[in-house]
Amino acid sequence: MKVESGSGNGREAKVGNNNRLFTDNVTTTEAVQALKDGDAYNLNTGIVSISATTGMFYLKNNEDKNLLIEAVVVGTGAGSYNTTGEVQIQITRNPSAGTLISNASAVPQNANRNFGSAKTLTATAYKAAASGNTITDGTDIILIGAPNAQARTFAEINLLLEKGNSIGVEVNPNLSSGSVNCYIACICHLITDN
Repeated sequence: MKVESGSGNGREAKVGNNNRLFTDNVTTTEAVQALKDGDAYNLNTGIVSISATTGMFYLKNNEDKNLLIEAVVVGTGAGSYNTTGEVQIQITRNPSAGTLISNASAVPQNANRNFGSAKTLTATAYKAAASGNTITDGTDIILIGAPNAQARTFAEINLLLEKGNSIGVEVNPNLSSGSVNCYIACICHLITDN
């Protein structure tokens, strides 16, 4: 096939002296494209008061498409933290048991990040119903240390959940006494081409 130069006018491409085709292109990341397509979501537990290690968040992908979890955000409020150690955030692969799941409480926020999209994420998403909720199986996969203080921790984790896969997030607030307000946010998107 022969391509002739249209000198780059209108809808015609320019072909240079060395037979190079000149075009303009726009590169978009997968995450931005998912956002444009209405396939990007934010899930959030809202505020939960905890005094001990607590299974805070559970997410199971029920979509036919793969779900990429870009990041989790953990917020901890003012409290009586220990002077040593740190807040520990444990992410568990494919949990299916524990009071976080058996005493299920749906997350209050499961929102599309494209405000013009009516799409919803088909997933099972739970938050802690009470301090001390547990995750009792699955495989621990990521441990994140966070400041033992009032803080917001943003952790890029880039985990891929195929249909039926799940994660759990447990928080040890490392308190010397009392309780602390805590929340988990999950930033994720569906992948168009599995």
